[in-house]
Amino acid sequence: MSRRPTSQRLLALFVVGAVPWTVIRWTNPDGTVGYDAYFSYGLGTVLGPLGRHFTFLPTYLDHAVISAYWQQAWPTGAFLFACALVSAALGVVDREDRRVTAGLLVMAGAAELLHVVGLSRYNPRLLVLPIGTALLWGVALSAYRDALRRLLFVRPEPPN
Repeated sequence: MSRRPTSQRLLALFVVGAVPWTVIRWTNPDGTVGYDAYFSYGLGTVLGPLGRHFTFLPTYLDHAVISAYWQQAWPTGAFLFACALVSAALGVVDREDRRVTAGLLVMAGAAELLHVVGLSRYNPRLLVLPIGTALLWGVALSAYRDALRRLLFVRPEPPN
């Protein structure tokens, strides 16, 4: 089996993990506009770890008080994405079950959508963009379309 499709899927997943998943536009009372972002590995400015303020996910989980359901969705989505990344990496040694990877990507996208909806309902003055949901579902549909089809339309084997 060729390693090229596996490496292309892994590259796509690394790109999805590197870009902001949720971008938040907020306005100060004086009219200035700012942008913040949630990544799969932390939160801070849109520049990510290169920005002035950035908190990595383990540090955030160590210090934050997570009380609302939508606040739990972001770390859950990041965990599901990490599992999908490990599952896709198993494709390098021909051990990947593409249905598992596709399902994990779909669930990670759903978790991120839940986070965005909860955040925008909590503070309606924010403009919240669900970039991660679109990217996760886009990769699941483009790179794992056949696996999603097999996952959703399972045909039972006829009895002997």
